[in-house]
Formats: sequence, C-alpha cells, structure tokens
Amino acid sequence: MHEMEPNHIAPWVAWPVLKRSCDSALQGAFEERNWPIVISLAKQRYKSTKDPYYLAIEVAGRSQCDNPSDRTAGRDAVLKLVADSSTIVKDVDALGLYEFSCYGAKLSYSETIGALRSRLVKAKPKDWASSSQCLMACIYNSDWLHAQEITASMEKNFPAEKRCRIQNLFTTHMYSQTPACPVGSRELLAKLAKLRGDKEFESRGLSKTSDDRSAPLSLTASEAWLWIELQSGPQTPLTDKIAAFQKHALRLLSSGLNNTFVEILLALEKLKAWSSVSEICGQVVDKAIDVSQREASLVERKRAEILQHKQTQKEISEKKQGEGDTGPAQSPAGTSGQDLSDNKDPLAAKDSEDQAKLEAYKAVRGQRSDQDKAYLMLAMDPLVWNSLINSASEKENYSQTLKQLRKSLDKLMKALVRSGEAKDLDQSRYDRVHLRILFLRDAQSAPEPETTSSTRVEHLLEYILKYHWSVACFEDVRKFAEALNPEELQMFARKLGREALKEGETKDGDKYKSLTLVAILLQIRFLAATSTRDSTVCKYCRSKLDNSGCISCLTSIVKVALENYNAGMRDDNLRYNILPKTNGDPLSDLAMVGSISLLNLAIIRRSPGYTACSPLHLADIQYILQAIIWLDSYLTAWPKNNPLRMLLLKLYLLIGCVSRAKSLWAQFDIKNAILDSLGPLFYDRISTIAPGLFGPGASIRRNPLRPFIDYYSKALRSTIPKQTVEAFKGGNWHTIPSMYEFGEGLKKSCTLVMAVVEERRGLRFKAGHALTSIAEDPLVCNLNPDHELKDMTDYSYLPNFGSKDSTPTEVLVSQGPMLSSTRAHLSLLTERLVDLIDYAQPKDFKPSKQGHVLSLDCEYVIETTEALRLHMQGLMAKRERLTGPEVHYYSIASMIAKLVSEFFQLYVSHTPTPESGASIDSSIKEVLSVLEEQTTDLLMVPANYHSELRAFHGFVGMHAMGMLRESIFLTKLTVGYLTSALDKTKTSGRAPANNNETSRAVSQLKSMSAAATASAAEIKSRIKTMKQLVEGGGWIDRLRDWAFTNHAQHDPQREDRELIAEALNVAVDDAAFERWAGTVVDSWQELMNGWSAVKIE
Repeated sequence: MHEMEPNHIAPWVAWPVLKRSCDSALQGAFEERNWPIVISLAKQRYKSTKDPYYLAIEVAGRSQCDNPSDRTAGRDAVLKLVADSSTIVKDVDALGLYEFSCYGAKLSYSETIGALRSRLVKAKPKDWASSSQCLMACIYNSDWLHAQEITASMEKNFPAEKRCRIQNLFTTHMYSQTPACPVGSRELLAKLAKLRGDKEFESRGLSKTSDDRSAPLSLTASEAWLWIELQSGPQTPLTDKIAAFQKHALRLLSSGLNNTFVEILLALEKLKAWSSVSEICGQVVDKAIDVSQREASLVERKRAEILQHKQTQKEISEKKQGEGDTGPAQSPAGTSGQDLSDNKDPLAAKDSEDQAKLEAYKAVRGQRSDQDKAYLMLAMDPLVWNSLINSASEKENYSQTLKQLRKSLDKLMKALVRSGEAKDLDQSRYDRVHLRILFLRDAQSAPEPETTSSTRVEHLLEYILKYHWSVACFEDVRKFAEALNPEELQMFARKLGREALKEGETKDGDKYKSLTLVAILLQIRFLAATSTRDSTVCKYCRSKLDNSGCISCLTSIVKVALENYNAGMRDDNLRYNILPKTNGDPLSDLAMVGSISLLNLAIIRRSPGYTACSPLHLADIQYILQAIIWLDSYLTAWPKNNPLRMLLLKLYLLIGCVSRAKSLWAQFDIKNAILDSLGPLFYDRISTIAPGLFGPGASIRRNPLRPFIDYYSKALRSTIPKQTVEAFKGGNWHTIPSMYEFGEGLKKSCTLVMAVVEERRGLRFKAGHALTSIAEDPLVCNLNPDHELKDMTDYSYLPNFGSKDSTPTEVLVSQGPMLSSTRAHLSLLTERLVDLIDYAQPKDFKPSKQGHVLSLDCEYVIETTEALRLHMQGLMAKRERLTGPEVHYYSIASMIAKLVSEFFQLYVSHTPTPESGASIDSSIKEVLSVLEEQTTDLLMVPANYHSELRAFHGFVGMHAMGMLRESIFLTKLTVGYLTSALDKTKTSGRAPANNNETSRAVSQLKSMSAAATASAAEIKSRIKTMKQLVEGGGWIDRLRDWAFTNHAQHDPQREDRELIAEALNVAVDDAAFERWAGTVVDSWQELMNGWSAVKIE
C-alpha cells in the first residue's frame, strides 16, 4: 500500500533548521551532524517537556545513523502515524522533520507525508502559516490530491482571501488531470471545477448568459488561461465550448490578452469550429484595416502639418537673416551660386519629407490605444492568416473563399504600408501565405505538353528568386515543391536551372545567387528522387525507382553538386568577401545534398545485412568515405555550419573515428536541458563503441555520461519542483502544467535510461564489474516495462532533404535503430539481472541460520529471474528495434535468467520440475549457440569488402565487439554466481544427495566458461591485430585507395563513379587529403588504445 508510485522520483529534501526554542547544545549537535548526541539530547528534552517535537528530532537523528535498524526509523515512524488515523501531527515543523527522516525510503509521498499534512490542516484550519507551508510542500512533491484538499480547506476558512478561490480551482483541475486521480473521479472533479469556475469568472466579466460585452474584464492572462482550460474539458458540451470561446475571444483580445486569444484560436481549430475561426479572425483583420486606414490618414495629415510648420519656420528664419544682411555678395560666375543651391534642393527636400513622415509615424503611434495595438499585432501574425486559410479550405466553395481572403489580406497589407506599420512585418511570411492560398486554390491538373508555364510554377519560382538568400528557403518551399505534379516539377526545374545558369555565366551575374539557386534546385530534386510512395518511377526523370530512391537522379545530383561546389571554391571573391557577410552558405548546402545523395547511393540498408555486425555491412564503402572526405574538407575550410558538423559527426562515429567525432561534438557546447534532446546523437551506444572514453580508473565522476545524470537529478529533484512552487505562489497557473509535463517527459525519456545504462556499461568495461545497483538509482529504480518511454531526440539538427516516405538522414547515419522504449526496458532488465548475479554478501555477514537465509535467497532469486525472463521474452518480440549484436546480447540475457531460475530450483531449493534437467541442458546449449553465432558475426567479413578493404571492417564493427564483450561478461558472471551457489549448498548441508548431479552441474558450467573464454580470446586477438595494423605505415595510400579506386569487376555505374571520384579529387587536394587521413588514423589509434585497457573477461 505504501510503496512508491511507479516512475516517481522524489525531490530533494531541504536540510531542516531546528526551532529557536531548542537549546544551543541540541542545535549545535544537529548542525554538526553529531547524531548520537542529537538522539541523546532529544530523548532528554522529550522526557522533561513531553513535546512531540523532540520525538521528531530523535527520529530524524536516528535516520541519519549507519545502523540499518536506525536508518529505517523515519520510515517506520511515518507508517505508524499514517496507520493510526486518530494520531495527528499538529506541529508543522515536526512534520518537516518526519519528512526529512524518511527521505530516500521507498514510500508514496501522497499516501504518507501528504496524508499527514492534510490531517494537520484539517486539525488546525485557521492556522494560515501551517496551511500555506503544507500546501507548498505538497505542490513541491507533486501531491495534487492533498494540495486540492488543503486549498479547499483554505478557501472555506479564509473567505476574505480571493486568491484561495483561484488556487482551489486550479488544484482541483490539476488533480483531475494527473494519473494519481482515480478514473471514476476525474469527470466528477472536472465538472466541479467547471461549475465553480463559471461562478468565479462570471464575477470577473466572463458571463455565460449576459450579452453585455462592454462589461470590463478583471482577470490576468494566467486566470484567462485557467478559464479556457475549464471550458475545454470533456464535461462541457461542444456547442457550449464554441459559443463561449467565440463570445469572449475578441473581448479578451481587446483587453490586451493577446496570448489568450491565440489559445482560444488554437482550441477552436482543434474543435474544428471553422465558422467561428473564420468569424473572429476576419473581425481581427477588418479591425486592423480600419485602424491602419485611420492612422494612415492621421499620418498624412500630421506629416503635412509638420512640413507646413517647418516651412513657416524656414521663412521666418530667412526673413530675419535678410533683414540682418547688408546684401548678398556677387558671384563672379553670375548665377553659378544659385545653380549650386538648386542642385541640392531635391535631396534636402526629400530628407525633410522623410523626416516629417517619421515624426508623423511616431506621433500617431504614441496615441494608439492598447486595443488597437492588440488588433494590429494579431492581424500581422501568420497564425491568424493560416487560420483563415484553414477555415476557408474547409468550405465547399473554397476556391472562391480563398480568392476573397487573398483580396482581404492584400487590402490589409496596403493599409499597413500606408500607415507605416508594414516595415515591422516579415514580408517572406506574407508571401508564403499567398503562395499557400494559390496552391490550395489552383490545385490544377497536369499542364498540356506544349504548355510552357503554370501559375503555381511561376509563383513558386518568383518566391525562390526573391528569397534565395534565406537559409530557410528550401524548408519554406518544401511542401509546395512536393505538391507539384511531374509535369510541373520538370517545368520548374528547367526554369530555375536557366535562372541559375544566367546568373552564373553572364559577366554581370551574381555568383552567390547562382549557387544558392543550384543548391535549392538540387535539394528539390533530391526531394523528388526519394519520393517512393505510390509510384514505381521517379517523379522527376521517370526512371525506375530503387529501394533508396532514383539512382539516376541521385548520381546526377552528386555530379552537379560537385561541379558547382568546385566552381564556388575556386572563386576567392565569393569565399572571402561575399560568404562572410551572408547568412546562407550555398557551398555548405551543395556539400550536404551531395554527400547525403552519396549515402543513399551507398545503400545503407537495414535489411537483410542489418542484423549482422555493422550497418555498413552491405554498404558501398567508397561512397561513404567520399561523403566524409567532402564534408570534412569543407568544414575545415569554413567551420560555421552546425547541420554539416552534426552529419559529419555521425559518419565519423559510424566508421569508429570517435575522438574526431568527440571534437566536433565539443564545438556544439551542449549543456543541461539540451542534453535530453541532442545527447543521444553522440552518446547512444558509445560505451560499446569506445570504452576508452570511460577512464582512467573507472571513476564514477570521470565519465562522459555524468553531466546527463547530474542534469536529470537536479532538474527532476530540485529545479522543476522549486519552479512549480514559485509559479503557484505568483499565480502563474499557465506555466505549471507545462513544467509538470516537462518533468514527466524527462522521467519517461529514453535518453535518461540511455545515460544510466551507458554509464554503467562504460564503467563496467574498465572495472570488470558493476559499481552501483540499479535498484538504488533514484532516476530509474521505479521504471517498469509497463511504462511507455519516449525518444525525445531532436533529429532536426541533421540536414534532411528527403520526402516523408524516404529514409531519414538520422536512420542513414546511425549505428542502429533509434532510441526506443523496447531497447530502454531491455537494457534496464538486463542491468537488474547483472546486479542480481553480481551481488556478493559482505564478508562479515555470518547468519546463525545459514540454511534459512539460503532458502530465502533462493526463493527471491527464482522469483526475480522468472519475472525478468518473462519481461525480456515479451520485449524481444520487437527485435526490429535492436541491432543484431543487441539481439544476441538480450537473447543471452533472457536465456540466462531462465537458466538461473531452473538451476536454483534443481540444485539449491531441490524443487525441480520433471523437465528441469533437460531444460537446463537446453538453456546452456542455447546460450553457447548464440554466443558462438555472435562471435562468428563479429569475425565475418562481408563478401562485398574486397581484400584491400577488410581492415576497415574491424573499425566499423566496434559496437558488435562491445556487445560481444557484454555477452562474455554476463556468461562468465553467471558461471561464477552459480558455482558460488553450489558451494553454499555444500557448506549449509543442502547439497544434492547424488554427487553425480553436482558433478554434472559443474561440468556444464565449465563448458559455458570455456566458450566465453574462447570468444574473449577472439576479441583480444582482434584488438591486438588492429592495434598493430593502425600503428603501422602506408595509411594515406590505403585510405586513398579505399576512397577513390573502384575494385568492382562489373559495375554498371563505373563511368559515373569515376567522374565523381575525379571531381572529388579536385575538391580535396593532396594536402587536404593527407591531413584528413592523418586525423582518421590518429582517431583509430586512440580508439584501439582505449580498447587495449578494457577487461574483456
């Protein structure tokens, strides 16, 4: 009953400060953490005063002692207090000490401390200070059940405190949304919150019945958010929701609550209330047009006044000057002086008019009301424009509606230009909205063969020519390019190609523009080349599609990209004078789209070779190396592109150049919250690839995953709880659910599990054993396979030009399947198995009833291993989310869980089933078979690796070697554990009566150990060979051969391959290639030095 809720991570508890009424001796001992003295003095004070506060001090002191019986004092005391409903701790400080004393114990806060705090508030309902303190403690610990009970009590007992009403509304709503609330109570609580909310907000001006829209609103943005939340629940009929939102949306906007209006707009879109969306957004636009037109007239009038005033001032000044002068000096040239003055007048007049207009703008804007500001701000927000488009496209006569919408938006823009407001508008967003309207309205059939133009093509081309310089240009037009039919796509490519050619070849052309247009064209062609859904032929060139896309187009993209890249690199003016001053970088874009095309041509498939040693098992290694060389060459010359750097980082990890990848990773300077979303891009599976990163000395603080652990611990156990309390105190209700959801997301993040498991594995590689127990890790100890974990990785850092149905870049360049709940839970279950069979009782533990202890241990082992086996078998059904080496490892773990359970039943508890002996034989054979298969897979060189390339296979197979080492470790650990169990049965007198059974068991365990030793010898031999190889010479020539020499006997793409290699040789000169080769070899040497320090068995 009192066990901790699943997936609950308890926040840190603040160190308590004793009351001032405590004598200095007791306070001093507590501050100095002299617990024996604290316990003794607390007992004495309680004996003399009978104040329960001193009992709490004693319990707190005992809970900090090393004695196991004392350490559970807090837990035992709290459980006793909870069990006796008549016992109430009325001292809030004493309750704080009890909370401190059971910190770390596996208790449900809500069922223990939270319940006691609620009892205290009910017992002392008029004690504001105690009630507030208990409320904040419950919120700090996410105990919304008792937070709601406490706020209900406070609202009742402090009716003059208006904040208590809102606090009670919020906690009721919040509790109804949490998993802790019983399903049957959620609807009831939601209805209660809605009814009470209607009453509260009606007094603030949000009447549900009155039509008086002139009544003033008296609520904050956060309270308005709460009103929306209460209206949005399932307890409110759909028509009532829509009516309430539509009725008050503009009133809230007029009150300056812009974000509230946006939230209502999003809620209406979610409800598909398109008529309401159209009405309120239309009114916003109409109102903004009226405001802009009125202000434009005021600006023109004000400008005229300013000019007239300046003219008058000038005439007065000239008149005074004329009266004071004796007469103008005669110029020798007669009227030449007058001519010079006349030449200056047009410029001076223009400057004067511009200045007058600017002053007029400022004057008019200064008089603008908050309501007008709100309408103008929303009317210029693309969210409103797109909402209007969404609602228009849902109508039957959508084409005509969209046409009218475009006229309305054009009218808005003209009014904004007249009023001077348009200068604050992002014109590209407005143009994209027009493009979207056009594509929706003009979704035409394919043009006739003789047609040379298309409205959609012309407008898309116009947009690209206008915004080609923007780094987001391709992403802005991606969805429009996808919507083009094959005929339009070909027409568009021809027109854009001609524009690029015109800029690139003419004398007065713009080289930068030419290259950006080529890059965008190639990105769009790549988009079409990888669109394999609903078609067997390429959308662009009509060639037959391969699994990875159109080989013909991908090859063409690489060649064109290299040609233009080389031309750009030869242009010193472009590189040193133009690119440093621009945001976009067409050379980087060309390198990326070309390299990703090479990766697709390399056919990095996930099947059928995917389950073997490496994802490069069936890949064309020449294309892989060419992509890496190209990207590295440009990043070295121009190191400012993050997507390119991330892509290169992933490729280096794929070929085992971990130190080079690490140096690229360090340049991102990723810390804290971003670790959760970006960390897996580098650290996923890192312990099995490069265990050398985890050292020296296997220190728990000196490993690359420690920043993750520190971040999760601080965020979940301190930062988020504190921020939630501060938000509650400040009435910022709208921020609390997002913080709560963020915290829950971290708790269920695959990255969290990855960090914990990778750290354990990495340290185990160096230490040879597990250093900490997974059951004692507060971050994951309460996770179980019923929790669905989420991959929170942000893959947008990688460039992705492909279509929705193509293989994403992150899949192309990863070591295996992405993070998943399946893999995370399998890794945790296996770590629990490791903890179980790696556990050794303290040497000083000598129980008097050794046989009884052994019996209890045996029962626990059988129960635990059986549960682990069942969970693992269920998860292994989803093995497509694992690499081949991981499938082997987790299969062995599952078999070992079964083996340990059956072994204990037969040889330790002597409660075998009729099949126990045969089942043990079968389990051992299966373990040995999978271990042999895993070893064979590691050593097997793919048939497509020619003899000169076989050395490369070792460097790309590090993950497989790391997982084999884990399998060896687990097998050896199992042998030692079961052998120890047999020894204990002998010393306790519980050994099998038949010595043949024991001898047979020992023989079976020896066979397992021998197999693990043989596999370990293969790894040691491989490490030694690879270390010697990488320390030898000839690597520059060897890498050049791998990257540029075609060893295939019959290659249908031989000519294209040679052209690509030749162009890349031009792009990367000998000096650059030698530098790159040296970096690769140095990285491989560091990798193998790290592996040399690993304890293989």
